[in-house]
Amino acid sequence: MDETLSDRAIANVSNCTYNFEFALNNPKFSDRLLQILTSESEPNDPMMECIHISSVILAGASPFFRNLFSNDKLETGEQKETIITIDVSQKDVLMELLNFIYGKKLSPTIVASIPSLFGILMVAHKYDVPSCVQYCTCLLLSDMNLDTASYCLELSAEVLASRAIKPIAMAAQKFLVARYEENIPKLQEEVDQLPLSSLEVVLCKDELNLMEDDAYDIVLKWAQARYPRMDDRHEVLKSYLSRFVRMRYMTNKKLREVLQCEDLNRATASELVINALFFKVENLPLPTPAITSKELLGHPVRVVEFRKPSKKANVYLELKRSDCQKLSLNGMIMSQAFYVHGQAFHIVAQRYVEEMQTFGMFLRCVLDGTPTMVKVDFEIQVRERTTKTFVSMFKSSYDFTSMDRLGRGSKNLCGMSWASFIGNDSPYFTNDVLHLKVYISIKLE
Repeated sequence: MDETLSDRAIANVSNCTYNFEFALNNPKFSDRLLQILTSESEPNDPMMECIHISSVILAGASPFFRNLFSNDKLETGEQKETIITIDVSQKDVLMELLNFIYGKKLSPTIVASIPSLFGILMVAHKYDVPSCVQYCTCLLLSDMNLDTASYCLELSAEVLASRAIKPIAMAAQKFLVARYEENIPKLQEEVDQLPLSSLEVVLCKDELNLMEDDAYDIVLKWAQARYPRMDDRHEVLKSYLSRFVRMRYMTNKKLREVLQCEDLNRATASELVINALFFKVENLPLPTPAITSKELLGHPVRVVEFRKPSKKANVYLELKRSDCQKLSLNGMIMSQAFYVHGQAFHIVAQRYVEEMQTFGMFLRCVLDGTPTMVKVDFEIQVRERTTKTFVSMFKSSYDFTSMDRLGRGSKNLCGMSWASFIGNDSPYFTNDVLHLKVYISIKLE
């Protein structure tokens, strides 16, 4: 981390202009003797670290020290001894914290080291020094990267749950998901280096744009790269494969590969495949209206079902700019039929003409003319070219019936004219491809 970032963080988190560096461990400006006891020392041990401190300076920076000193009664001219116990590994970190309280900046080596910054942050949280907690948090959040995110998520569950670390852990999870949500197969070599905790954060997100067959391949390659010994691979895949991959949604062809995979021991592979097949048998699609060959040959989509409950899905549709340009006035592009919990749907894109030409999108529910009603919550999102993230364009809760021929959606999805939408400067075409995502949730009676 460079000097500019450090200086900017200091300016953002502290308005303090004092500098009492001269007073730390100086008997002339101190009223107490702080004795630092570690697991390797005992009270009154001559090797125990003793530091002259000012109770006013420490109490002003930390409620912990304020409470520690508040009940002590000192006679005039007396110097009170105070003992605190720390882990031996935190001794140097505590000295950095004391220097910070007295107005000294953290050393460049501390600022440049992710483990050291986390160490300072955790000790500052332990001794309740808000200014240092804020300082370290600002540094870590202002430069969130793969190393910071991976290190953070490797911390123990108890540490991650602490008030000081939790915001950084949430930012780390968000960073990893955003990094891999759309292109995880293209970053396989990078994924192979991820620790277990980071891989779990990425693959356990239902919104991940990834089919289960691909997720299985990614986990298998990761295990092969991280665990060269076959016995170790057997153990880690036995423990975590079913958590990372929803095998019940894998294709039968891929399940056959699982049975023949040497990286899984035979008992584990058999158990996983049998459980997946039982799920498939017990959750056959509900009866659906007949789908014509024309409907099956529509524009392809990709469906990613949610883990819980199974009546939700993300549906991905990609349209080329050239396909959209070919649309006639009031012309449309219809997706192939797809299913969510046995119910068939289409997505329809349209060049709509009213007061001006616009790009519209609708969700249609395929019903067979019976008075059946399907209650659906859905949201249409479009991926922005600059941020590479999906943004919400339309939300609806709607009861579909056989009378709904046009479906439900927006006549002007992106809130702009057709010319602006389709033009070369359009914010929604990435490499001449429009990426769309429709979140669908079928509501139960």
